[in-house]
Amino acid sequence: MCSPRRVAKKMRYLLVTHIPFARRADASIMLDRLWAEDLMGLAGAVGSLTIAAPETTESSMQAWGAGFGSLNEGSGMRFTGLPMRKGRIDLLHGPKLRRILRGAVAEADLVHTSNLFEPNTDLYFGHDQAVRTGRKTLFVVAEDFYDMLEWEWVRPELNSFKHERNQRTLERLDRHVRKRVRTASLTFLHTPAAVARYRSYAASAVAIRQPVHEREDVISAEALAARATELNSGAPLRLVTASRMQPLKGLDMLIRAVAILRQRGIFVHATLYGSGPQLDLLRHLAQTLGVAELVNLPGPVQPASELRTKLASNHLFMMPHLTSDFGRAFFDAMSAALPVIAFRSIASQDTVRDGIDGLLASNADPESLATAIALLNRDRPLLNRMAETARLRATENTKSFWNAYRLQMIRELFE
Repeated sequence: MCSPRRVAKKMRYLLVTHIPFARRADASIMLDRLWAEDLMGLAGAVGSLTIAAPETTESSMQAWGAGFGSLNEGSGMRFTGLPMRKGRIDLLHGPKLRRILRGAVAEADLVHTSNLFEPNTDLYFGHDQAVRTGRKTLFVVAEDFYDMLEWEWVRPELNSFKHERNQRTLERLDRHVRKRVRTASLTFLHTPAAVARYRSYAASAVAIRQPVHEREDVISAEALAARATELNSGAPLRLVTASRMQPLKGLDMLIRAVAILRQRGIFVHATLYGSGPQLDLLRHLAQTLGVAELVNLPGPVQPASELRTKLASNHLFMMPHLTSDFGRAFFDAMSAALPVIAFRSIASQDTVRDGIDGLLASNADPESLATAIALLNRDRPLLNRMAETARLRATENTKSFWNAYRLQMIRELFE
């Protein structure tokens, strides 16, 4: 049997993804900045990495919100361009895509794919071809897409025909994922809802967490001590959250909780970072409830270091999501030593240790949310202990730890 270290050096790792890239004139690779950071972490862990992804032009590239990054091929990282679909009917797209993926899979030892959305489900051919030809396969369910799409895509549709069509599409996406989970050599389930929904279908599956911080990104003990001194002096609590301004995020519940606390004579300040269709509605709600001076909606903030800096200037992180939605913001908050108050859900129960590094409130209940805030406003020593526990947890729950854990699971496939 080869040692894990020798296996890792020889392994040819193919990642098939729907996230596009573009080649610049200087031969560098242009892609979303957060995705570039993820790829660098993956390449650093597995060594040799080939990324098969749709190739487009610089002018057509779109980022998720953090701007663009740049990578250079070499040092174990190589990009294989897949064709972009030309219009709704592109008869040449399928044969060309399958030809390229067939060749890429033939040169791989491990083929890594993840849950896909239409119109990109034809990329599942890479996983299926790997299964047919006896390659090892890694399948990743990276998000709570079923709950998310049900809220954002199915529920809001008032036209009965379109509503039914969207529901059928969602069920089809779900069947796609279940099929690949069943046939994968190894499945990584990145969210608690994914574990609950797909674990029973998998031959081999593990729950994975995906923080983006390292130990050196965690707030210093000195900065945390200064915050504790401020809290002990009786300073008003500063609440913070960061998310898309969508109904499923429950941000209106947070504003209502601030209003309830004001009625009780408790004045807290809340900053809600983000943008989206509900932004103006939330501002109007704060005005209507008479708490506009206590609620700040400054717009979006850049992820990673900038977000952590903003978070560190506050006292509590609020996560009033109404669904099983799970975000990296849980871990961003803990790296800033912020206890988390969230509505009770699959995601929050699996992440926030109630009474230890945060509190869980009854779902969709702004009064329960207000009561949790009031408890920590009254018991500042408890709040400070929770902050210390959150910071300790963040020093252990790092990107490097989970990269090493994932790599060990992959190595075991080849032993």
